[in-house]
Order: sequence, then C-alpha cells, then structure tokens
Amino acid sequence: MALVAIAIILLLSLAIYSLSKLETKPWASPLRELKIQDTLRKKLPQFEYTDGNKVLTPQNFKQKWTLLSFWSYSCPPCLEEMPSLNQLSLSWSGPEMEVVTVNVDEEKSENFELAKAFLQDQEIVLPTLFDKQRVLTKAFAVDVFPRHFLVNPEGEIVWEGQGSYKWDSQKSRDQLLRLIERQTPEITQDPVE
Repeated sequence: MALVAIAIILLLSLAIYSLSKLETKPWASPLRELKIQDTLRKKLPQFEYTDGNKVLTPQNFKQKWTLLSFWSYSCPPCLEEMPSLNQLSLSWSGPEMEVVTVNVDEEKSENFELAKAFLQDQEIVLPTLFDKQRVLTKAFAVDVFPRHFLVNPEGEIVWEGQGSYKWDSQKSRDQLLRLIERQTPEITQDPVE
C-alpha cells in the first residue's frame, strides 16, 4: 500500500512539474549581456525611406548617436528585448542618443497589426518605423532579427549586433557609454594668449 501511495505521489509530482513547464514560453531564452567591440567603422548605406510626409535619409543620422534596431512580431527574441530597449531609451543619461526601431512586418498582414498592438500594450514609446517596402531592411542587408546598428554623429556605423540583449542593464549602458566616449573626438581649445 505504501508503494502505491509513493507511486501516486511521484506521478502527481511529475504531472504538476510538466504542467508548470507548459506555461513557460518554449522560445524564452534569457536576454544576453551586450558585448561591444569598436573595431567597426563604415559609412551608412544610401537609402531614402518615406512614410507619408516623413522622409528618412542618412543625413538624418548626423549630429547625434542612433541605435537602430530591426525587429519583427514573428520573432520572439525581438519581442522579449523591446521593453529593455524602451527602458534604455527612457533612462539614458549619456551623450545624446536616440533609439529607433524598424519593424519589418508586411503591411496589411496579421503580424503588422499585432506589432502595432504589441507596442501599445507594452507601452513602448520608442520611435518605430514600419519598413513596409523593405527600403531600410535591404539597405542595411538585414536578414536575421533582431539586428542592431549603432551610428555615430558623423553617419558611420561603429557597431552592429545580432540577437536579443539586456539593453537596460548597467553593464550594457557602461559599454555603450565607453564606446561613445572612445569614438567622440576631444575638443581642444587654443590657449589664451
């Protein structure tokens, strides 16, 4: 009788454990720590993105740092990192930097509508471009998501990364800040005579 009771308890435990695993997202993987190396320096590709009255060209990236992040609603790691990117943007206190996301879902598709709803439901306030004609996706040769590009005020890509990151961690902020500081030329003043 004791063996039957133990067997029942073990089966119930196994069933409860199995059910608890069903509630977790099977694709969920922890966001990775950001690792930035500043060995890259290349000009922005040429493009002209239009959406209604908005026009975006490489010229728009000058005068400030820009973190450009490509994503799709069908990409679970993209959705996982969006709140982290949003938080980075909201709490950034370094040199001027704008975080801009580029959604690549096709217009009039279910994912396009779900992406818009996701941004609203998650209270993501990042500027988001909807690359309906894939102008930016083609110009930046993006074929894997999420994909990120850090652009300096001179319009050069100084870092690119692939995958989902812990953008709002102190370690990530420190790495971004160090890269920006290394890339920013020092202003020297002439001595007063």
